[in-house]
Amino acid sequence: MQNNMEKSETAYIAATAQIGEDCVIGKDVVIHHNVILYPGTKVGAGTEIFDGAVIGRPPKGAGNLVHKLESNFEPVEIGTSCVIGSNAVIYAANRLGNNVLIGDGAQLREHGDIGDNALIARLCTTNHHVIVKENSKIMDMTHITARTVVEEDVFVGVGVCSANDNTMRIKGSEVGEAAIITLKKGCKIGSGSTLLPGVTVGKNAVVGAGAVVTKDVPETSTVMGVPARVTEQGHG
Repeated sequence: MQNNMEKSETAYIAATAQIGEDCVIGKDVVIHHNVILYPGTKVGAGTEIFDGAVIGRPPKGAGNLVHKLESNFEPVEIGTSCVIGSNAVIYAANRLGNNVLIGDGAQLREHGDIGDNALIARLCTTNHHVIVKENSKIMDMTHITARTVVEEDVFVGVGVCSANDNTMRIKGSEVGEAAIITLKKGCKIGSGSTLLPGVTVGKNAVVGAGAVVTKDVPETSTVMGVPARVTEQGHG
């Protein structure tokens, strides 16, 4: 359906795309086949959304979630000159800045905030309430757990795993703020690393490939191993 939407004359929408009520489609936007935009989605000028992407999907539990879902969610807002890959799924209440790239098959849960020039590569998943700030890159097949904060200029390698619950609960209350993972400005996380609940990786620190980070990493240090230990301090 394409009812009551606001669409620029220079935007292109494929015939098989489904556009919800009150969507706003900016200048020179390209929306390819079988894209679904849920009601109220805003797409900034020059953005391109590839085949099969789903934008604005509300989360839906089956009565077995620890995280409690709200009953209503704000629409998705996508900035200018973004690229959304084929079969990406961006849940409701996400905000994407300008020049953001979301790779094929990536999935972003609700209440994400993705800064300008950020990249979330193919088959990545972000859980709810994740913040990725400007110029950061999260590479293929990485999982970013709920409420993680990724500051500016951070690099996260391929296949990085993060967790926010040491008890691995299947019911009960949500994890608290003590479990939040923070990746400080300019840090680098090597491919295949695991970040455990509550750790902070300091500014310009480096986590070596395959490391298991169980405690905070000092700024400008390098850590490696299982568990991760400081092997160098004071670089950068």
